[in-house]
Amino acid sequence: MQISKTSLKNNAELSFITDFLKAHTQRVFLVGGSVRDLLLGLEIDDYDIEIYDLSVLEFENLMQKLGAKGFGKSFFVYKFKNYDLALARKENKISQGHRGFEIQPCENEKEGAKRRDFTFNALMLNLFNFELLDFYGGIKDLENKTLRHIHEKSFKEDSLRVLRALYFVAKFNFDISDETLNLMKTMDISDLSLHRINAEFYKLFKGEYLLKAYKYLQKLNLEQKIFGQNFKDEKFPFLLENARKFVKDEGLFLYLYLNHFKINKKLFFEKTQFKKSFLRAVNQAYFEEDISDFDLAKISMQMPLKSWLGLWNEERIERAKKLKLYENKFQSKISSKKLIEQGFKGKNLGLELKRLKEEELKAYLKGLV
Repeated sequence: MQISKTSLKNNAELSFITDFLKAHTQRVFLVGGSVRDLLLGLEIDDYDIEIYDLSVLEFENLMQKLGAKGFGKSFFVYKFKNYDLALARKENKISQGHRGFEIQPCENEKEGAKRRDFTFNALMLNLFNFELLDFYGGIKDLENKTLRHIHEKSFKEDSLRVLRALYFVAKFNFDISDETLNLMKTMDISDLSLHRINAEFYKLFKGEYLLKAYKYLQKLNLEQKIFGQNFKDEKFPFLLENARKFVKDEGLFLYLYLNHFKINKKLFFEKTQFKKSFLRAVNQAYFEEDISDFDLAKISMQMPLKSWLGLWNEERIERAKKLKLYENKFQSKISSKKLIEQGFKGKNLGLELKRLKEEELKAYLKGLV
């Protein structure tokens, strides 16, 4: 794995930061996920910058001059455009919760990197000489697609890291090392708010490798802890893995999970407090086995079939295209206004409207033959 020094030298956004800081320090590092993604060949839009050799006062004065906005100022972190700029620091857990850390400036790169979660997130790239620092074997773990914690004590101090691990699994198809998995099994996430738990799941749900993340969720007994369920089912993993090949929507996991296992959706959302857009997703029509052309067409009255979460295999996709309902929803010509004029109202209006639209669909399908 290599990073192109030429592309870094020609990166105007990184040059802007080094030009701004060069009169004050030569130890400015690209860190964390920014370095990881560069090594994976991914484009980065946000830059995590860590700065050494400045006092707290000097750093804050420079951030004010830059026009950066402090967030979590006790953590020496500022935001400017698409940069997260932080004074190098070390952390010591002194009380419960994600704010229960004592923060001190740090001048030793290895010590500063030790506070991070996984080895590949401790990689540091000097933006002046492009030296890549790897104190904990991050490059090797990245090449082997392995999640490995750096320091047992500091890792256990932040229970959110358990959920971050699942997100990395879902996004990158990483495996969790045995020692890290065993450590995670000893960690209690009950100090985390639902807001923080859900924020990690929202990222996880976007991942391509949902099945692997789900298997780790079960190994860590978090399915029971967070969802209130613990299923042993041979069919669901197959369904989840194959559906993800065709449906990239973030609502897919919950759509399959709640409908396949016939979970009470109202109670589930009351417990998890997931956002309402997911509730709308799981309430889409669900057909696990065969589905008729008529039922496909009925779904298209609500949305183009390409937007339906149940369009999870090639056979369904091809049928949707043959029905000419893949790109656009079915446009009914039935008017409720005319029915009202005919004297229909209330429940009878709804029933008659439904009957006429279904007749319209049948006629449409017959005309395709």
